[in-house]
Formats: sequence, structure tokens, C-alpha cells
Amino acid sequence: MRAKQMPSSILTRSKSPVILLFAVAMLALSFFFFFLFSPSSTTTSAAVTVPYRHPSVRPETSFVASLEHFLAHKAPKIPASSDDTVGSVIDHDVRRLDERKFVKEMEWLRGDPYYPMSMPVRVYVYEMPSKFTYDLLRLFRNTYRETSNLTSNGSPVHRLIEQEALKWVTDQPAWKRSEGRDHIFPIHHPWSFKSVRRYVKNAIWLLPDMDSTGNWYKPGQVSLEKDLILPYVPNVDLCDAKCLLESESKRTTLLFFRGRLKRNAVRGGKIRSKIGAELTGAKDVVIEEGTAGEGGKAAAQKGMRRSIFCLSPAGDTPSSARLFDAIVSGCIPVIISDELELPFEGILDYRKMAVFISSTDAVQPGWILRYLKSISSTQIREMRRNLAEYSRHFVYSNPAQPLGPEDLVWRMMAGKLVNIKLHTRRSQRVVKESRSVCTCDCRRSNSTHSNPIN
Repeated sequence: MRAKQMPSSILTRSKSPVILLFAVAMLALSFFFFFLFSPSSTTTSAAVTVPYRHPSVRPETSFVASLEHFLAHKAPKIPASSDDTVGSVIDHDVRRLDERKFVKEMEWLRGDPYYPMSMPVRVYVYEMPSKFTYDLLRLFRNTYRETSNLTSNGSPVHRLIEQEALKWVTDQPAWKRSEGRDHIFPIHHPWSFKSVRRYVKNAIWLLPDMDSTGNWYKPGQVSLEKDLILPYVPNVDLCDAKCLLESESKRTTLLFFRGRLKRNAVRGGKIRSKIGAELTGAKDVVIEEGTAGEGGKAAAQKGMRRSIFCLSPAGDTPSSARLFDAIVSGCIPVIISDELELPFEGILDYRKMAVFISSTDAVQPGWILRYLKSISSTQIREMRRNLAEYSRHFVYSNPAQPLGPEDLVWRMMAGKLVNIKLHTRRSQRVVKESRSVCTCDCRRSNSTHSNPIN
């Protein structure tokens, strides 16, 4: 197996379980920050007291700027004749790897009183062929201005990686040993790796949400126990402490929404349309049909910074970047999305900074505004204080910062390690008569609605 361990300066302890990171770019953004930023995210809790992990370097929050710098200064020059083939893997290779891991785990078990709950998480990154890594990033950089949708099926990204990259990683001894259970796939777009998901469903998926309606993910592919929800990259600028103070007196709009009012999803689209029709023209409410681009970003940012509440309804998917735009703008999100799962919810309590409304209540005439007006000024001030505190958890940056999203990913991942090891070991010893283990497709979905929307 060709794998590269993270630098020892980052991994301060060696007695910790291992996760293998398969970081081909199902979405180029996901590839970039997990391949590049994960070393800084394995910091221990002691590092939280410092303002920046790298005090001499100001964090860069622009993906494109970070990508340009990475390719210009950090990406190695790989010879054109480099070997990108995978040698045949035999059972002996897998057994030898398993034996080495067993010996090391026994050392940790005898020597570390807290094993297997050790921190930081120990991560390996595959040294994949350049056509799946640096070449792919260069392709993204060179074509993002010309290609309207780099993440759709049939795009250069998908044509390049889906079949060949899948074969490459599943031929590795580490994959065969665990059947992928200790591997991570950044699948942070509903279309990412869609044609080959059934082959990698045992792996940990980094997802934008978990639509349990079956529109985006098939039953049994995703679960909160196995996978991890990540936030979208906000489209608007962070409203820092100074900005929040200056905007306090300007927040005269009760409720703001800017975006597309008609979406394709059967349920989410109907609900959004009904809510839009109900709220349009109401006093102290701004409902705008919005578009992407710099003009749309400026209008959304201005509207959010002048509003107390920001509407975040479901659309084609349960979540959207709009939720995180509201958070970093200091605008209290009003979440109407029955199937929504949220990032880092094992660490963060969203009830302290957002309002949750079921779709059944939301479509009742006048219900949303009556509810929002019933929230006291004291509660609003408390939620806005919490927004100011929480916003740092949703701003991706290079270098990654303590308590930023990159850091919280690995904190959440640490909680999954024991379960990963359990299912890996169990899969290695079961016989064909062994009973099946219930997975998430046996359980009811997380749904708050009770009546269908006509």
C-alpha cells in the first residue's frame, strides 16, 4: 500500500486509531481542503486557546486563492513517466497488513489507559496517481471559468475519476482488509460519485446532508452512525464582531429570504413555493427571487445583515449554503426542512442559535410570522450572541484554525473509531450463517411532518 502518514509535528501521539483518507475529488472543493488542511485539524484541545494555528500566516478563506497558491508553491512536480498502476494484491498482502495492525493495537491497548479513545486521530493519505490528485486540481483551476457545472455527471471531473479511481483504491490491501470501513470519501455534492456509490457504501462519507427520501441517496448508503455531515462554504463574507455591533441598529427587517422560490424536488419545492406565496408582501418581510454571481452575493449579504431572521427552507435538497450564509451574517436561521441533518451536531446545539419549524406548521396561513413575533427580545439577543460564537465553526480557511470546520471534522471522526473497529473485526470473522446486523435502512427517517403537502 502506498500511503503517506501525516507529519509527526502534527500527530503528537502515536497511540491512536487509524483512518485512511481516500481523497480523490468527488467534488474538487472537498478534495482540496481534506487533502491540504487535515494536518492542522488534528490539533489537541490545548491549541484552542491560541487565535491562529499559524500566527504568522493570515488564514485564506477563498477556495480559488488557496488552490492557486497550493498548485504554485506546494504541489510537487511529478514526472510524466511516473508509475500510476497498482500491483496485484494477494491475500498474503492483506494478512501481513492485518498482522502488523494487530501487533500495534495490542501495544496501544497495554500502554494507553484511554485506548481506543485516544486523540488526536491518526490519519493516512493515499499517495494516489497524479491524474487523481494534482492533475485533477489543475484541471479544475484551468476550467472552472469555462465549465458551468464541474460537479455534474459527465463533467471532466467525473469522467476522470469515477471508474479508474474506484478501482485504484479498492485494489489496495488496506481497503480489502476492512472492506473500506476505515476509509473516508468526500462526497459533498448530491451527484458526487453517484454511479459507483454502491461499491463504497461501507466507507465513511463526508456529506452535505442525508436526504432519506431516496432522491439523492439509496436506502442503506448513508447513516449518522457511519457518515459525517459537513457545512457548505458560505457564499457571503463573515460578519465579525465589529460588523455585528455596527449592524445591530440596522436590523429592521423581521424576516429575509433571497433565492429561487421554485425548486424541482416534489416535497421541498412545493413547501418553498407555498411559503413564498404566503410571505410575499407581508409587513417587515423581504422575499426576493435571487440569482448567483457577485450581484446576488452582494444583495444577499446586505439583506441578511439588515434582518433579524433569515428563512432557510428545503429546496432540491434538505440543506443549502443559505443556512450557513445566515449564520456567518449574524441572522437567526429559520429552518423549515423536515429531512435536514446538521454538521457537528454531536458538538454544537443548534437550538441555541436557530429556529426550527415543521413544514406542516409553516404552510399554515400566518403561522410563521405569529411564531417569530412571539419570540422575546431577550431570546433574540441570546441567539445572536450564540451566532457570533458559532460562526467560527463554519468558516473554512487555509491554514485551518482551531475550532474551525476542519478541526471539528476530526473531533467528530474520533467518536466513530470504536464502531469502525467493531464492524471491521466482525466482518473478518463472520461465517455465512451469521446473522445480519441492522443498519440505518432498518430505522425510521428523521421526519417532523405529519401530513402530506397537497
